[in-house]
Amino acid sequence: MSAFNFTKIFYDQPITEKETYFGITNDYVVGAGSMQGWRKAMEDAFALTVTLPSDPHTSFFGVFDGHGGHIIADFVSKNIFNYIKTESEYHNGNVEAGIVSAFMRLDNYLMRDPLYGKTEAGSTAVVVIIRNETLYCANLGDSRAIAFAHNHVIPLSTDHKPMLPLERKRILDAGCFVNFDRVNGDLALSRAFGDFAYKRNRRKSISEQAVISQPEVVKKTLTREWEFVVLACDGIWDVMTNEQVCHFIRTRIEKNVKPDLICSQLLDECLCKDDPNAKYVGTDNMTVIIFVFIKNITFKRYQGIELRSNSLKYVCREKVVQKK
Repeated sequence: MSAFNFTKIFYDQPITEKETYFGITNDYVVGAGSMQGWRKAMEDAFALTVTLPSDPHTSFFGVFDGHGGHIIADFVSKNIFNYIKTESEYHNGNVEAGIVSAFMRLDNYLMRDPLYGKTEAGSTAVVVIIRNETLYCANLGDSRAIAFAHNHVIPLSTDHKPMLPLERKRILDAGCFVNFDRVNGDLALSRAFGDFAYKRNRRKSISEQAVISQPEVVKKTLTREWEFVVLACDGIWDVMTNEQVCHFIRTRIEKNVKPDLICSQLLDECLCKDDPNAKYVGTDNMTVIIFVFIKNITFKRYQGIELRSNSLKYVCREKVVQKK
């Protein structure tokens, strides 16, 4: 995310081993996959909770793309849902306000912490919460979520880039500048967890800083025409468009390919096959979550899989693979 200094950040050969997940409930078939690729460090994380014993009608999915280190992405992936669940607005039915408050409260905690507050690392976040047939998507940065429903691609998030007019104005008003489409010529995002160097203007509120942790939240009512949802980091979206990703996934769902295998195939498809120093696209860490709605009335797949209520929680922890 920061950088024009790409020297020595790539291996001679990519690491293609994958961290994957597969789960089933009466509502979803879920798959996730994460791959380090060409980079010498793995800074992505993902988290999901498909059902909760205490709240069986709620599911959570999240992808977090770290930069400058894995420390922020790792912490956020493990804690953001707990922060959301403990917000009074969330329990009182104002889910959007609860999500916004939780994001900013967690980031404020990190900034004030003696360890986390000193790091230069940061992280994007894109999370989807499904609660009582309503979908909420919240995001910071350029990790993205889309859905396929009513035979159309539905964007669920907006990439937060410094060149967007409202983002650029806030950056300039906070005393920073935009150069090469980056905050101060360095950070390619205008919203993120961490990146505290851009959040210390004492004359500005936390929502007026050059980089903020206030997410945008999209609310959608689910119907039986919804087919699947995809969350992924920019390592996917830099290579393929929303439409290309949906076509890639849907053609495989039609063949009853399980979502975890589709995730693995998508990671391989997006991986740079050439010299990473010559072609930067496809060289990033990559993470993707796909969940398919079982009860879709026009797209019945996975009919041979035994459905079962489940209480599964999985967090992909950071890992750095060293080559000998």
